[in-house]
Amino acid sequence: MKKGSTIGLILLVAGIIIWIGYGLYLGFEEIMQAIDIVTGFVAGLIIIGLIVLIVSIIFEQRRDTKKMKEEIKKEDLEP
Repeated sequence: MKKGSTIGLILLVAGIIIWIGYGLYLGFEEIMQAIDIVTGFVAGLIIIGLIVLIVSIIFEQRRDTKKMKEEIKKEDLEP
């Protein structure tokens, strides 16, 4: 994986782990009522992680497609 994918995946996993831990800390019946600064921070962390992951995957696919087109000889593409 490239740097962007690694960072995005780490942020996503860290956000999910923190959110689960905080939810367990508050108790199961208070999870729905616990919308405060910590929950907002964790949700933001997860969203940022997803965005970084998706953008880095898109860039990686474009780079690989461009590299593949350069590697294939022009003569091989003609019938």
